[in-house]
Amino acid sequence: MNMQPVIVRTAGGVPAPPPSSSKMDFNPFESPSMNAQQFPDEKTTHDTLELDMNSSRFVAGDQFYNHEMYGSLRKGGEVNLFTKRFIGLIAGTCSSVISYSALQGCLKPVMQTQLGLTLAEKTAVERLIEMPMLLSFVIGLIADCYPIRGTRRKSYMIIGVLMNAFGVLGLAALTAHFESLEVRERKTPLVVLAIITITIASFGCLITYLCVHTRTIELSQQESLRRRGAIQVSYLIVRRVAGYVATAYTQLVIGNDPTNPKLSVYKSMLVLVAICVAPLPLIMRYWYEETYSLATTMGTRARIFWKVIQQKAVWRTLAFICCYTLFLTIKFFNSMAVVKSWTGITGESVMGQRTALETVIFGVILVWRFFFMNRPWRTFFAIAPFFQIVPWVFLAVFVCRNIMRSVYFYYVVIYLSYIADGVMAFVNLVPLTEIIQEGSEGVTVGLVLTLQRVIGIFVNTNSNGLFKGANFYSLDGAKKDTNDARWDVLVSLLLNYGINALALVGLIFLPNQKLDAQQLRMYGGFTKGATVVIISFVVAFVLYSLSVNIMLLNSAWSCYRIAGGNGCS
Repeated sequence: MNMQPVIVRTAGGVPAPPPSSSKMDFNPFESPSMNAQQFPDEKTTHDTLELDMNSSRFVAGDQFYNHEMYGSLRKGGEVNLFTKRFIGLIAGTCSSVISYSALQGCLKPVMQTQLGLTLAEKTAVERLIEMPMLLSFVIGLIADCYPIRGTRRKSYMIIGVLMNAFGVLGLAALTAHFESLEVRERKTPLVVLAIITITIASFGCLITYLCVHTRTIELSQQESLRRRGAIQVSYLIVRRVAGYVATAYTQLVIGNDPTNPKLSVYKSMLVLVAICVAPLPLIMRYWYEETYSLATTMGTRARIFWKVIQQKAVWRTLAFICCYTLFLTIKFFNSMAVVKSWTGITGESVMGQRTALETVIFGVILVWRFFFMNRPWRTFFAIAPFFQIVPWVFLAVFVCRNIMRSVYFYYVVIYLSYIADGVMAFVNLVPLTEIIQEGSEGVTVGLVLTLQRVIGIFVNTNSNGLFKGANFYSLDGAKKDTNDARWDVLVSLLLNYGINALALVGLIFLPNQKLDAQQLRMYGGFTKGATVVIISFVVAFVLYSLSVNIMLLNSAWSCYRIAGGNGCS
C-alpha cells in the first residue's frame, strides 16, 4: 500500500523534527544540492517539511541551509564572462589595460626628450603625476552614492574612457608643438600643461580600472561557493592578453630606444586615442548592469563605510593586502643589475621577456582555477614570497661568489620568480570578493587601490633612496668585480630578501578560506581603532613621499641620501 508524504507542522509554524527512533540513521538524509535553486519557488514554504514514508527521506527547508554563508553572496545567478551579455565588460577591461600600459610606454620619449627635464626632475614629476591616483577611494564613494542614468559602473566607465581620450589628445597636440621646437625654447607653462594632460589621461585610466574591477567582483559574488572565483580567472586572462597587446604596440611605435622612437610621439598618441575610444560603442551597447533609482548622500555612505571598515574581516583583509604588497614590491634593482651584468647578459628582447612573463602568469592563473580555488588562501599566497626569495638566494650566492655564472641559470631563476607575479594578481580580487558588502563595492575597491597606490609611490620614491642597492657597495668595485664588492652585493641582496620575507607576516591577518572569511564577517565583531590606523597609514606614507619628491625638485635638497643624492657637503 502506497502512502502519501505527510506534511508535519507545529502550532508555532516551526517544522517538527523527523520521527525519532532508538537509533538514528543519517544515511537517508541528503545535503542541499550545489545545483539546486538558491531560493524556493511559490510551492515551497519555509515552515513545510516533507517526510516520504516509503523512502524515509527527510527534506530540510531553506531555514536549515544558510545560503548567505554557503551559497552566492548576492542574487543574479552565475555568469560566464565570455558571452554576448558581457562583451561590454570585456571591451572595457581591454580599453582600461591597453590605454594605461600603452600610455606609460609612449610617455618615455616625452619625459626623456621633449619636456627637457633633468633626471631628478623627471623622477619627481613621475611620482607627482601618481599622486592624484590616490583619489580612487573618493571616486568609488561617488560612484556608489550617485548612479548616473541608473548605473554605478557603466556610466563612470564611459566618463573614464572619454577623460582618458581627452587627456591623450591634448598631450598629442602639445607633443606635436614640442617636436617643432628646440629644447632651450620650451616654456615652463607648456611643460606644466603637458603634465596636467598626462594627469588627466592617467586619472581617466584609473576610473576605468576601478569600474571594471568592481564590476568583476560584483559578478563573482553571484557565483556559488564552489565556483566563486571562476569569472575572476576569465577577467585576469583578458587583462593579461590586453597587457601583452599594449607591450606589442609600444614596441611597434617606440622601440627599445625612447630617445629615438620609430614613430613620432604625437602620431603614437593619436593612434592611442583611437584605441581608447574604439571599445566605447561595445561598452554602451553590451555592458550589463543592474539599475539603481535612488541616490545616497556621501555623508551617509561615508558613515556606513566608516563602520564597515571596523569589521574585523574587513580591516584584517586590508592589513594583509598592505603588508603583503609593501614587502614584496621592495627590490634593490641596482644590486640585481650587478648580478645580471656578472652573468654576462648585455641585452634582452622586450617582447621575449614579456612573452615569458605572460606565459608563466597564465599558467599560475590556470593552476589556481583548477587546484587552489577551493583550497586554503594562506597556502596559495605563501607561494609568492617563496618563489621571489628562494631562487634568487641561490642565484645571488652562486653568482656573487663566482661559483656559477651562467646565463641559462639566470633565466631559470627569472622565470621561476614570475610565479610570484602571477600570485600577486589575485591579491586585490579573491579576498575582497568575500568581504565587500552590497552598496559599498566601489568605495571598498577604491580604498584598496588607494592603499596599493600609496605603497607603490612610497616604494618608487625610495627606489633611489632608502631602497637603493648601491648604498651598500662601491660602483667602481662592482665594475672591477672585486672580492669586497661581491660580498657587499651579496649582503645587500640578502637584506632585500629578508625584507621580502616579512610579507609572510601578512598571512596572519588573512582568513584561511572563503567560509572562514564569511564566519569572521558575521561573528568577528568590530575594532573601533581600525579606521584611524588605516587613515594614519595613508597620511604618513603620502606626506613622506610628497616631501621626498619636493626635495628632488630643489637642487639644495636633492643631494640628501634620502632623496637619492650622494650626500651634501
